[in-house]
Amino acid sequence: MVFHSFSYLLFFPIVFAVYYLLPTKARIVWLLAASYFFYGYADIRYVILLLAITLLAYGSGLAIERAALLQKAALAKGILVITILGNLGILGYFKYVNFLLDNLNKIMTLMSFNKQFAQRNGLLALGISFILFQSISYSVDVYRKDLPAEKNILHFALYLAFFPKLISGPLERTDAVLKQIREPKNFSLTALKEGLSLLLLGLFYKLVLSDNIASVINPVLEAYADYSGLEIALAVILFAFQIYGDFGGYSLMAIGSAKALGFELHTNFDAPYHAESVAEFWRRWHITLNDWLRDYLYIPLGGNRKGTARKYLNTMIVFLLSGLWHGADWSFVIWGGLNGLYIVAEGLFAASRSVGKRPDTVPFSTHLRRKITTFLLVDFAWLFFCMPDVQSAFGMIFHAITSPGIRELFTLRFLEIFPNTTTLIVILAALLLLLFIDTVIYRQRTTFQSLFFRQSSAFRWIFSIILLLMIIFFGAYGEAYEQTQFIYFQF
Repeated sequence: MVFHSFSYLLFFPIVFAVYYLLPTKARIVWLLAASYFFYGYADIRYVILLLAITLLAYGSGLAIERAALLQKAALAKGILVITILGNLGILGYFKYVNFLLDNLNKIMTLMSFNKQFAQRNGLLALGISFILFQSISYSVDVYRKDLPAEKNILHFALYLAFFPKLISGPLERTDAVLKQIREPKNFSLTALKEGLSLLLLGLFYKLVLSDNIASVINPVLEAYADYSGLEIALAVILFAFQIYGDFGGYSLMAIGSAKALGFELHTNFDAPYHAESVAEFWRRWHITLNDWLRDYLYIPLGGNRKGTARKYLNTMIVFLLSGLWHGADWSFVIWGGLNGLYIVAEGLFAASRSVGKRPDTVPFSTHLRRKITTFLLVDFAWLFFCMPDVQSAFGMIFHAITSPGIRELFTLRFLEIFPNTTTLIVILAALLLLLFIDTVIYRQRTTFQSLFFRQSSAFRWIFSIILLLMIIFFGAYGEAYEQTQFIYFQF
């Protein structure tokens, strides 16, 4: 089930209404049942997998705490290692086994061996990476004694399964969610309004901006040899906003759904394309994942505590693994590696200490130059993210260089990638709205909810009706109104 599907439009109001009608003690059971239904809607086997991951993490938490109480540090550490390996084994089986087999087959071919390994055809569990990362962080936190092991299995199961964050995050910390599960809030009209406003804006970003862009650029990315370098460049630039509208829209819908139910989830995006360095971009893009990687990978590797060289090595390791986490192909590894190299280069050759700090003494032109440079660097890396494999990514780069189509810049022929004028106007209007909202959020250092509810009631109603009408009349729902998937569901 996806947030922008018709089934979710039926599912969520029922879950919401029953949740607040039930006694407080029964709400947890209801939310847990709803969350398992949400995850198993496409395939009941998802529920079995989620149950297995839950029992592994729950049991390991109790065992680690018990070993620590008995002052058996080696046993506690052993249980943690086994738990982490178990989680990574599940992740590897469901996500990376075919990638491994494919590379083994290529090596066997190069070595002239006739043996080939058959790839696995089986369940591809949605959001498996997000679920397992939260499971790992819980076990590590218990081992570190940052929080006690959760004794109530229903509370812990809901922490992992809570449907707004289940498939694509935000990646929430155990203590923050468990506290809210133990102390559920009563119905709040303010929370409902804020939640619905986020849901509506997320739907707009997904259906009006992201999916309309997808309909324009997918033909270019799939058959780049038929297009000029200028058209390819425009498609890659648009992809940067497609993935932002897609995942940013999903995050808004997740936060909004949770908000209506009385739960606070962390902000996942903070005007990322206003960043003045790649390092700042990654503090604003997919914030909860980057916080997770910092706390559970970068710092355990030594962070910046063991000298400059080790700091940059740790940075590269984190970004290379982040790339592999995003997808089982070398193109994702290159994407991660490029972003890591950008940040290392910024650390080594930063032209100014004021990068990312936005002091008033820095002229506007300098801020603009930094933002444009950062966007172009990030967007070039996105090229490897949006292509299916390394060969097609480099093939597209080579074709764009050898067939640039510079004349199209003066004739505007490159705009022919848009199927019609209406699509062009809709994308432009949606893009301008996103950039306007992000600019205000960036400059005022606020949130959309705070910004939106500072306005008059009349403005909020008019704005919401316009968004709803644009979703209805200009939303891209796919062929025969089949719901398009979120990009990050594959991760």
